[in-house]
Amino acid sequence: MRTLFLTLFLLFKVFVLFSQNFQLIESIEIKEPTEVSLDRAGNIYYATFNGDIIKYSPLLKERFIFSPANPNKTTILEAWQGLRIFSFHRDMQQYRLINRNLSLNEDYSFPTNLVGFAEIATPSYDNNIWVIDQIDFSLKKYDIFSKRIKSRTPMDLLLNPDNYEILYCKEYQNRLFISTRNYGILIFDNFGNYIKTYENKGVSSFNFWKDTIYFMEENVLVKLNLYNNRTDYSELPKQENWLFALVFEDRTYLFSDNKLSLYK
Repeated sequence: MRTLFLTLFLLFKVFVLFSQNFQLIESIEIKEPTEVSLDRAGNIYYATFNGDIIKYSPLLKERFIFSPANPNKTTILEAWQGLRIFSFHRDMQQYRLINRNLSLNEDYSFPTNLVGFAEIATPSYDNNIWVIDQIDFSLKKYDIFSKRIKSRTPMDLLLNPDNYEILYCKEYQNRLFISTRNYGILIFDNFGNYIKTYENKGVSSFNFWKDTIYFMEENVLVKLNLYNNRTDYSELPKQENWLFALVFEDRTYLFSDNKLSLYK
């Protein structure tokens, strides 16, 4: 009986892994994406290695380009809020707010007396910014308008300050998700209080659709339900070495070094 149960379980896993068929709808050439995002209307964004931000309509028919006056590599790109696009640039220690038409931008720096060195930064839903400060090894919520720190969470109780690497972060449904190389994906509430950790290590990029967090592990798209922990696995098409994935409704967008492909 035990053997039968294990066999059925393995067969179920195989079915889940290979059950999704990807139908190619469109494929276009792109330039070296370093970060990707999408907005609430399903428009696709990616940052190039030289700092440009490219926007495509949902079916990849229309293209818009933002070329900053002071180009630099984008560390975080976030377009989900809709009215403006947020980008963080670690090398410059600046964040940039761009209007949704990609026609106007404003660049800002963190006050050095409040944020010593921002390792990574992402916007919060209350129009503030989450920052991991490398100098005092803490998670901070920075208020854009009052220029003060609204909350501070020491990270040394969760991570070894001598052996950690922050890979990505994003807020969703009033929770902040921080992916690390060796410790998995850490989850905090909107006050910066630690909740729990997903054991998935080394996730360099992730995103959300409805009640699911999704990310790639090798050539497999992993979808993890945020509330019941159900996990689905879908093997991706093998035509390219995929770097990023975005999901919107029944569409999946896959990015390689030189190609953006839309699948259903």
